[in-house]
Amino acid sequence: MHVARAFGAALLSTLLGCSSSQLSGPELGTPDKVALAAQETLPAQLGLEVSPERTLVAAGKDGELLVRVRVRGLPLSQTKRPPLNVALVVDTSGSMAGTAIAEARAACGKLVDAMADGDALSIVTFGSQAKVVVPAVRLDAKSRSDAKKALATISAEGTTDMALGLSAGMTEAARFMSPEGNNRIVLVGDGVPNDAASTLAFVDQARSRSLPITALGLGPDFDETLMASVAQRSGGSFHFIDDASRVAAVFETEIGRLSRVAARHVNVLLTPGPGVTIVEGFGLGAAPNGRGFSFALGDLAEGQVRDAIIKVKVTGHRAGAPIELLDAVASYGYGPTGQPLSASRFAAIGSASDEGALKEAVNAEVAHDGARVRVADGILRAIALARSGELREARALLEQTTKLASESAKRFDDKAFADKVTEIQELKKTLASLAPPPEAPGLDKTSPVPHKPPQPAMSPDVAMKVRATHGKASDVMQGG
Repeated sequence: MHVARAFGAALLSTLLGCSSSQLSGPELGTPDKVALAAQETLPAQLGLEVSPERTLVAAGKDGELLVRVRVRGLPLSQTKRPPLNVALVVDTSGSMAGTAIAEARAACGKLVDAMADGDALSIVTFGSQAKVVVPAVRLDAKSRSDAKKALATISAEGTTDMALGLSAGMTEAARFMSPEGNNRIVLVGDGVPNDAASTLAFVDQARSRSLPITALGLGPDFDETLMASVAQRSGGSFHFIDDASRVAAVFETEIGRLSRVAARHVNVLLTPGPGVTIVEGFGLGAAPNGRGFSFALGDLAEGQVRDAIIKVKVTGHRAGAPIELLDAVASYGYGPTGQPLSASRFAAIGSASDEGALKEAVNAEVAHDGARVRVADGILRAIALARSGELREARALLEQTTKLASESAKRFDDKAFADKVTEIQELKKTLASLAPPPEAPGLDKTSPVPHKPPQPAMSPDVAMKVRATHGKASDVMQGG
């Protein structure tokens, strides 16, 4: 027993803590010697941790365990922040009439006040068409005053052509794009766009131009899955706003993060060791990558933490044998200049037959975080499935997620998981209302597909609860 415990401790200290900081290109290829020399003069701006939920697994048996991969924005060395370049794209469709448009005008005004002289700002509105209310300009006393006067003219009318709004926003942001600056589109919307496909096409363009989108969903009517996808696919963040008056506070938070970006365009690549298979990944931007898994996390501010959870399968090993678990490499751009850097970690565990040692080998914190992220992931994926009409799959996933949350509430004696069970039960009742309406029957009367009446729409109160549930799950996945 003591030998097994000592072996586990030795593995942790010698292998799990191993790290390196070497430069590789954007595709994680062979390091360039000139760039490698340049990195030696740059401070690390991203911390990377790989923590298995157990340091030992049962000898001679196949098994599964979770691994937490954590990235953290490290303290910035520079005191002067680079200039901001923000294109604010605001939904002014007819649904924004009344209090919502008044709050939007006030919030935009506070954004203008929160930015510093020398920052670049543009404001675009969209309804049936896009309108450049404030062309891209460097802020000073005059341009700040002019921007506030222009904001007073914003009115609500028309449908919701979000694609046109994003297109105009990208055009304005491009006027002051700088590798040294912090460039961002901030999208504020309260409705469903006329064409989701064209909207996502512009989102992909924004990502290719290194222009993340922060998406703020307002009210009960917006498509939370689409708005979250807009943010995630572009490398930005998503926020649910239950009260339009909170938009200004979210702006302040986002401006603060933009002012202290530590690592740009963070991508994490995980490669399993011999006899190890990555079963599933839980986290925003997760995707299989050959034998491994990759995570696209966007920009990371100073002090910001993002977790991904990996489920791995390990083949049986003899007692005392070391198990090479995972290699993790995080590639990112150095904050002020975008200079490509990377950080790496290697994690290993051991195998033992001693029951006492196996019980003591559990990392309760990682197990708790793993359950928390997996519950959030289940909620988000179930809502997305319902939105696409796959109700049976959505309900099945929520059943699994309910079971995980219920078991976790008992295992960790954590009421937060019990609260999630209640949230999920309420969500189950409304899934059908999230599904798209069935297509009307064609002119062919012999069609075997019967026409089904659409599900009744959710009441505003119920819709807000669904968006709130989605928003809280998104916060977990984004490190909130």
